[in-house]
Amino acid sequence: MTNRQMAEEILQKVGGKRNVISYSHCSTRLRLDLKDSGKIDRDSLDKLDGILSVMDVAGQTQIVLGPQVQYIYEELQGIFPQSSSASSEAGSQKKKGFLGSALEIISSLFTPLIDVLIGAGILKGLLSILTASGILTDASGTYQILNAAADSLYYFLPVVLAITCAKRFKTNMFVSVTIAGALLYPNLTALYDAGKAISFLGIPVQLTTFKSSVFPIIFAILLLSYVEKGLAKLLPEKIRSRIAPFFSLLIVVPVTITVFGPLGSMLSNTIAGFYMNLYGFNPMIAGGFIGAIAQVLVIFGIHWGLFPIIFSNIEKFGFDTILAVFGPSIIAQSGAAFGVWLKTKDQRLKQIAAPAALMGFFGISEPAIYGITLKYRRAFAAAIIGGGIGGAVAGACGARAMAVAVAAVPTFPAYFGAGFTGFVIAYFGAFLISAVLTYLFGFNDSMIPESERADVNVTADHTELSTSTSKAVAIKVHAPADGTVLPLNKVKDPAFSSEALGKGIAVIPENGKITAPVAGTVAAVYPTLHAYGIVSENQEEFLIHIGIDTVKLDGKYFKSHVKTGDIVMPGDLIAAIEIDEIKKAGFDPTVIIVDTSGGSERKMTLLREGSVSSQEDLLLIESL
Repeated sequence: MTNRQMAEEILQKVGGKRNVISYSHCSTRLRLDLKDSGKIDRDSLDKLDGILSVMDVAGQTQIVLGPQVQYIYEELQGIFPQSSSASSEAGSQKKKGFLGSALEIISSLFTPLIDVLIGAGILKGLLSILTASGILTDASGTYQILNAAADSLYYFLPVVLAITCAKRFKTNMFVSVTIAGALLYPNLTALYDAGKAISFLGIPVQLTTFKSSVFPIIFAILLLSYVEKGLAKLLPEKIRSRIAPFFSLLIVVPVTITVFGPLGSMLSNTIAGFYMNLYGFNPMIAGGFIGAIAQVLVIFGIHWGLFPIIFSNIEKFGFDTILAVFGPSIIAQSGAAFGVWLKTKDQRLKQIAAPAALMGFFGISEPAIYGITLKYRRAFAAAIIGGGIGGAVAGACGARAMAVAVAAVPTFPAYFGAGFTGFVIAYFGAFLISAVLTYLFGFNDSMIPESERADVNVTADHTELSTSTSKAVAIKVHAPADGTVLPLNKVKDPAFSSEALGKGIAVIPENGKITAPVAGTVAAVYPTLHAYGIVSENQEEFLIHIGIDTVKLDGKYFKSHVKTGDIVMPGDLIAAIEIDEIKKAGFDPTVIIVDTSGGSERKMTLLREGSVSSQEDLLLIESL
């Protein structure tokens, strides 16, 4: 499938042009704001080759495509120009909540800058190496020219952010850039450097530095958006384009310098100070915590919220430690993917795992996360452990970034200086730890869904199948609880015991933990919380029914741990029940699993009898 065809398929399966409000992309994800997310054909999207995952984050639909996302985005622009999608209909977006909106705004402002931030960071790091080794001096002309190239982005960051803010808040770009230029005007900068006090209309002004700042320009352009809307209503159309910029500059620049500047400075100092105090209390614990949870933040898009803190740290202290402890978490995901690549004999999975592992060395973890580790959750756990250990080592060694550069092998120069050796050890150590843990404990080929195997050999206590010699589809059903196995024909309910609802098995539970018997998607959670529908990865439909006639309890003594649309793996907790209370109320708590797919003939092979533990292989279903 070509990139053009992929773009057309995506557009069709998200509900067509009329359902798209706007779209953008980052390094791995196509991000869409839709009028109605219910119109998405998720099953068809998930089956498209090249799509790693489809998810909803903060009211936004994100399609994970990996590095080729930019080519899909370009094709989308040709099919459906952004200007059309980002029309006045934007007001019809669903409310995302304050936190969701704030994160989405931060993401949209910084995403276009990531590549140039990395490039500038590499150059700053190289200059640090060259000066430390004596090859260059900071007084040489060569250094001055290269340093100007490396440092200009950070110095003039408000100007660059003014451009992304203008696009995001739909303001006049040239007025926005002019406002940013006023903040960095040499005369004002000189007054700040000299520590001189000034006033505006008799009001004392606390001058602040705006170089490398983030918050003041965001506040300024947000204010500009409201000023321009107000002026559009007040000024006649014939003179609006000439007069509006005058009033915009007259209002926004003084407010930014007198109010937003001190406010932004205070906010930046507070945030940076809080983090540095936490880091100073115990850098190993702080580093280990961030290293462990960083990729969880990436999954939900929350990591963008760290960038203002990172910029504040570099502005205030001249370095940042968040990026240094963040780095091991990225490469740990690659390590887990590499462990899968080493362990698996499935050629299809090897083809996915190899590039996913490689991309981590370039600072991109999403292919490993969505292609490998989230599917095989023990591998994700191994990556969390590796990232946490690596982050702790980096924190303990005082590793730091001298510029904003996401940790990757090409950006190592940005980390040169104090703690660099520890950073390198932490980085590659995280890779090795997660790879070894994944290889030993985090993955085996039996975890691969039957529908995704290139060469499948399913071995059970009683049966062995090979898809290369048979058309049979086999699926293992795991025990949903600790307890005693009960054949379906012994269940005290005629609808189940007669197999009228389908073939299956039952377990008399010993405790209240009910787990998913198969990997798949939660298709239904009944309002009374006593029954759940799961569609397996090879499209087999299963009903998990907790108790006999427990619908009469109307949810009492039941607590659901999943919702419709959730992805579950065998052993994941789907419900918790108060088993003693259910028995006291006169109900049988037996957990029943029924294959409700129907259609073709099913052969059931019981793999366990008597006592069984949750997650143990219980039943083998062959669909011929």
